[in-house]
Amino acid sequence: MKIKQIITTSLGNTLEWLDFGMFIYFTPIIGEKFFHSQDKVTNTLAVVSVFAAGFICRPLGGIIFGHAGDVHGRASTLRLSILLITLCTLLIGCLPTYEQIGIASPVIFILLRLIQGISVGGEYSGVMIYLAESAPSDRRGFITSFAAIGANVGFLLASLSLVLMNYFFTKQSLSDWGWRLPFLLIGAFGTLIFYLRFHLIETSVFTLLKKQHHLERLPLLTALHYAPKQLLKILGLTCLGASLYYVFFGYMPTYMNLYLNVEKNTALFLQSFFLTVMLILVPLAGFCGDKIGRKRMLICVAIATVLLAIPIFFLLYSKSLFIIFIAFAMATTLSSIEQGNTLCAVVENCPANVRYSGIALSYNLGNAVFGGTAPIIITLLTEKIGLIAPAFYLLIMAGLTFIAACTLLAKADINQYL
Repeated sequence: MKIKQIITTSLGNTLEWLDFGMFIYFTPIIGEKFFHSQDKVTNTLAVVSVFAAGFICRPLGGIIFGHAGDVHGRASTLRLSILLITLCTLLIGCLPTYEQIGIASPVIFILLRLIQGISVGGEYSGVMIYLAESAPSDRRGFITSFAAIGANVGFLLASLSLVLMNYFFTKQSLSDWGWRLPFLLIGAFGTLIFYLRFHLIETSVFTLLKKQHHLERLPLLTALHYAPKQLLKILGLTCLGASLYYVFFGYMPTYMNLYLNVEKNTALFLQSFFLTVMLILVPLAGFCGDKIGRKRMLICVAIATVLLAIPIFFLLYSKSLFIIFIAFAMATTLSSIEQGNTLCAVVENCPANVRYSGIALSYNLGNAVFGGTAPIIITLLTEKIGLIAPAFYLLIMAGLTFIAACTLLAKADINQYL
């Protein structure tokens, strides 16, 4: 597989998570601009609820784009998903605020996020499938991990962008108009990716399926009828990855600012550092999965999370930056091992002729239920129960992923699907 193909495919995830990162990091400003409330926590809950709603739309997007990917091809579907994501992002950057057009502002804002969620339902799934189907078997985990790397680069760029904007913009100018710039620039970046994807060639797996007339007319229904266990397996694998990632590398800067009294820039620098470290650890974890097996790697990381979730949150509330650094390092290692192995395991455990539909539905449903709702669940658990309560949520998610990981195909049996 050529490096250009890997980059062009993975950049879609970079765009997607750059946009989501900016959305999360600008939660206080977005809440103030689009929702009519004077209470900071109420605005935050309103915005993270919209964030969750966008994720809830991902399974619907999975159904729509999954069908297109299994019937019309992986490459053409990836072009359409990135086009819709780009248009929605540009429109959000131009959207008038509540003060300017009243209730129409939050209504349009929510609608755009829902459409964007539908589009994302086809993007991430398509990227991981395209990379896995195009990679040689002995490097499949390593190459597929670039789907996750693209997402991490997006969050990293979002963190760095906000740090730079806080440095160069006054608080007032950032609130007035500066917050719009990243969304407009992301839209321009998306236009470039859309152009580059016209040069993507179709995967050999889909080409062979088409040549042998093995394409399904209704792939989702076929997957639900003939491969329900595989779909449940994929859903279970997302529990830990989605919740762990969105807690520590999506919502944590806002969370640390609200509940730990850590300055926003300090939290962003800390997160940016570990996102950079993750760019090395994730492909390394994928490489290890290629050598010793993804099943073993995922079982081990699930057990480790069960053992370490509570200690990590105790360390977070130590009020010492050094100890918080250690907690982040532990969470980064766990998340990296999970990311480096889950994506490829998901593809390897789903039949090729219903792969896009099956993965897009199950993987997006898992991310919607366990990832998109993570910020609001963590906020409510902290508000209603206590500071350590989110750790028990992660512990439960790790237990569910452990069960799913134990059912993964052995390395020798994977070729039946690829």
